[in-house]
Amino acid sequence: MYYAFIQNNKINGVGQCMQLTQGVENFEISEEVFNTIDHYIWDGENIVLNPNYEEEQEEKERERLDSLTLTPADVERALYKAKSMDFEDLKALIAEQIPTVDLKGLAIEFRAKDFYRGAIANGMRLFDVVGALLGYTPQDMDYLFEHKELPNKPIVEAE
Repeated sequence: MYYAFIQNNKINGVGQCMQLTQGVENFEISEEVFNTIDHYIWDGENIVLNPNYEEEQEEKERERLDSLTLTPADVERALYKAKSMDFEDLKALIAEQIPTVDLKGLAIEFRAKDFYRGAIANGMRLFDVVGALLGYTPQDMDYLFEHKELPNKPIVEAE
């Protein structure tokens, strides 16, 4: 027998025997539901597939990625390995491409203790903007924070 434990109108766990805790309803489920309970919700009367499951999983993954950090040395090492650039070269590129940027503020940010993947300034995801200037996608920036290196990309030569 497989059971979902319903408490406060939500699924609060599963087990193979009934829970006798006051305020917990034991709802019998199949082995398949038991093994994939995170795909289901309690609708007040029954356990049903969560119609928002995929979206919720994507949000959780985005939150996980956005919480990743790298040290400035990690970022500069990856930048140097992939592009033969250091932070001074990057500052010059940013100043050229985005002339309104506050270079002194940028220099301070480059000396931060940690860089957060999810850092946002002026409504923009900082690493996505910098990555785009260097020819990288947001997924490439996720890769950087997970692997401490930029993904290998073919060099596109100007015609």
